[in-house]
Amino acid sequence: MGYRDIELALSTSQQVTAAANSEDYLDTEQTIPGWEKGVPAAIIINTETVSTAGTGFTFQVCHKTSEPTVDDIALISVVALAADIAKGKQIVIALPQGIKLLRYVRLYYTRTGGTEDYVFSAYFTPLPAPVY
Repeated sequence: MGYRDIELALSTSQQVTAAANSEDYLDTEQTIPGWEKGVPAAIIINTETVSTAGTGFTFQVCHKTSEPTVDDIALISVVALAADIAKGKQIVIALPQGIKLLRYVRLYYTRTGGTEDYVFSAYFTPLPAPVY
């Protein structure tokens, strides 16, 4: 598991029923200035509870020079099938390297179908080393 700093939290036990912004966003000028010059970074999503089966979720990481909203400049999108989102499972979204990260970074959750309700926690961290 990656290093978890409460200042880098995006969601803390956030219930997601359809489409939602992460509860918080990162201000890279305040919390992690110059991160792109260091180690690779990631967003870790922990699945805390799951509900009825459905299609799954799209997780989209965006950034912007002002407070971000959905479909701002997308860094990366990841689609996870409901069968792959089990309680206690982590989803690791590696952020692209070599980009100029804009000031604000936010995570967006979009249910791709079905009626499932999930509870997620998410945070920004250095990219964890692979486990073999």
